[in-house]
Amino acid sequence: AQYRLGYLCEHGKGTKRDLGEAVRLYRAAAAQRHVGALARLGVCLEKGRGVAQSEAEAAASYAAASKLGGAEDFFECGVNHLNRIGGRSAPEFYAPPAGRER
Repeated sequence: AQYRLGYLCEHGKGTKRDLGEAVRLYRAAAAQRHVGALARLGVCLEKGRGVAQSEAEAAASYAAASKLGGAEDFFECGVNHLNRIGGRSAPEFYAPPAGRER
């Protein structure tokens, strides 16, 4: 529920757009290992939406999501690798979940 509410707050759907509240909700859901919340939190951190911009934290959030198996997050990790977000290359922080091929 926290992820869905965060998404609604981020995009102003059915409620006033509140990026700070969206980040708070994404963080709460991410603490419970919600893949989508980790991915959206990464976007907010990368872009500075409702939170201070931090490429390193964004990269860590994308990596955590990808380790839980989020397909979109595999893509984001690749994009981050190409852009060198977080100051590390993808192989240093990214590996597919056990049993999944790259």
